[in-house]
Amino acid sequence: MQRSNAITWDQVRVGVVLIVSLTVLAFGVFFIGQIGNVFGERYKLVTLMESASGLIRGAQVQVAGQNVGQVDRVEFIRPEDRPISGEAVAVWIDVSVTVQDQIRDDSRARVRTEGLLGDRLIDIEPGSAGKRVLVEGDTIQGAPAISYEELLGQAADAVQSLTTLSDDLTETLGKVASGEGSLGQLLVDDGLYGGMLALNQNLNAIIGPISSGQGAFGRLLMDDELYDRLVSAASGLDSVTHSVVTGEGSLGRLIGSDSLYLALISSANRADSLLSMVDGGEGLLAQLVSDEQLYEELLKTVVDLNAFLADVRENPEKFIPTIKVF
Repeated sequence: MQRSNAITWDQVRVGVVLIVSLTVLAFGVFFIGQIGNVFGERYKLVTLMESASGLIRGAQVQVAGQNVGQVDRVEFIRPEDRPISGEAVAVWIDVSVTVQDQIRDDSRARVRTEGLLGDRLIDIEPGSAGKRVLVEGDTIQGAPAISYEELLGQAADAVQSLTTLSDDLTETLGKVASGEGSLGQLLVDDGLYGGMLALNQNLNAIIGPISSGQGAFGRLLMDDELYDRLVSAASGLDSVTHSVVTGEGSLGRLIGSDSLYLALISSANRADSLLSMVDGGEGLLAQLVSDEQLYEELLKTVVDLNAFLADVRENPEKFIPTIKVF
């Protein structure tokens, strides 16, 4: 018995309905993120950015993660019209007026990625209280977009650095294990270990007698008599210092009394007066200092006197007259 291959009208209708339903469903899924607030009132804002980062017309606009509009268009800024900060792209967005109070002067717009497919959208940070609310045609400050490519590049550099560090550490540990270098010899050389052990024993031999009070250094540390003497000396010094401060004794009176200071001042004044007189040419001393003729005469007198005394010593009979009794 042969099977009939004829397609009935009911099957055609079912197929058509199925195809139309799938098409509507596909378009609905595709545009589901772009049809929010289709019939709501909107106002237009613009944000300037260095790069649109893959942003396209119709992309979602969010405020604090909530869909509030979509991108109207993305335009390049003419080089001569670019701001000093260097933004090259102007992104115009349509935003629902229901969130207008959230977008203010200090709000910032940033391009970010959403979902596994990497859909690009604009996320706006809500503004602060007291800042002006943005109106139609105002500009929102743009913030640098988070670039996953840069993050991946930095992560790759970090992994490379860790790999290099691991290789260097492995090489260093290998050298240490084989006894290379000071650390390697310290770990594997028995001679060095023996030397350190001998050093420790010698230190114990020195420290032991000191701890038990033997020897000069040990007695210095352990003998209470030395401590008592130091305390006594400190007490004596404190007593002497107290006596000096209170003006007791000769040293205390010398330090505490004004008489020494006044005497020194008086002596200094007299010396200054004497020097002034000498400098002014008054008195014998001033003449001795400034009068060369007087100096030469005095010098000649001294020379003559020395010659006379020498002659007296050599020929005393010459100066003593002969005395006749009868």
